[in-house]
Amino acid sequence: MTTALEIEKAIERLPEPEQRKVAEWFEDHRLIIASSASLSSIYDEEDGGESQLEGE
Repeated sequence: MTTALEIEKAIERLPEPEQRKVAEWFEDHRLIIASSASLSSIYDEEDGGESQLEGE
């Protein structure tokens, strides 16, 4: 299993343009996750507070 420290060291070895690409990807990924959580919450509220992930 790769540790966060190993990933950090690998990123530090990348050329600056590649480091920026990784940073952009990470920020995009973070925003997608946050948006998904927000949408799930909205849908749950519209459905009377029940989770959309539960069985039908």
